[in-house]
Amino acid sequence: MRDLLLALACAFAAWAFWHYLASDAVSVLMTLALVTTVADNLRLRRKLRETQRRS
Repeated sequence: MRDLLLALACAFAAWAFWHYLASDAVSVLMTLALVTTVADNLRLRRKLRETQRRS
């Protein structure tokens, strides 16, 4: 039952996302992808700097 409710919530969220954003939805997804890529890049750069200091 919990899985069904979660599936319905996800379906509703997906519908609402595409319905209310319409043509701007792709821009929102691309912006989100860019922001997460930059955040991951910064995290990896910090981790690389830390490992280089240890070596």
